[in-house]
Amino acid sequence: MTDAGNQTDAGRIETGQAETAPAGFASMADQAYAAIEELIVSGILPPRGFVSEKQLSAQTGIGRTPVREALKRLELDGMVTIVPSRGIMVTEVDVKLQLYVLDVRRELERLIARRAARYALPAERERCRAIAGEMLDAARSEDGMRFMHLDQEVNQLLDQCARNPVATQTIRPLRSLSRRFWFQNHHAHSGSLEDGARTHAELMLAIHKSDVEAAAAASDRLMAYVEAYARETLRYPFADHSSADRAAR
Repeated sequence: MTDAGNQTDAGRIETGQAETAPAGFASMADQAYAAIEELIVSGILPPRGFVSEKQLSAQTGIGRTPVREALKRLELDGMVTIVPSRGIMVTEVDVKLQLYVLDVRRELERLIARRAARYALPAERERCRAIAGEMLDAARSEDGMRFMHLDQEVNQLLDQCARNPVATQTIRPLRSLSRRFWFQNHHAHSGSLEDGARTHAELMLAIHKSDVEAAAAASDRLMAYVEAYARETLRYPFADHSSADRAAR
């Protein structure tokens, strides 16, 4: 099967669409998912706030059927809770959940980084090099929104280069939870944008150079930064990078 075929199948798996789904529906559900996820991640839809399908449809400019499908995925991802007779409630940011997320995400990110360094195409490697510089520029200008959008592009580029739709599907909700946590807390961290940009850039440059081991090591450093960031934000009393089980006690 070709890469294009793999991507098509992965898209069907990710959106939960059957082979008989109407043409264009899956792509609209994907667009609805991305739009609503950004509203949640950016805090426009605040934790514990309620919203309706009708409101989300009007806010995103997307029909209610794909919005409903996107909300089902977001509920599975832990971003919203659908409450009968009340609407859709955005879930709260939970420190224990975030640390559990990072325990799992660390292993998956290392796998994806290794595969990306091994399987990226020449044009993709050039984009990795370019986006490293763009993230550093966003950090220097303290443009948090641009940084968040570039971070999302980095994730998409990593998945594209790694060519493993199972890993992509599994890690997607973990990244969403991490992105929301970062965006809602980054103003409390002096220098956090530059630290984050540097660790991202190291990873993307390792992939650009096809250095599998350097990419794996850079991925681990990035996850160590993300975990330290979470602990500092919430003033957790653990300075080391031990498992989430210790932190949750």
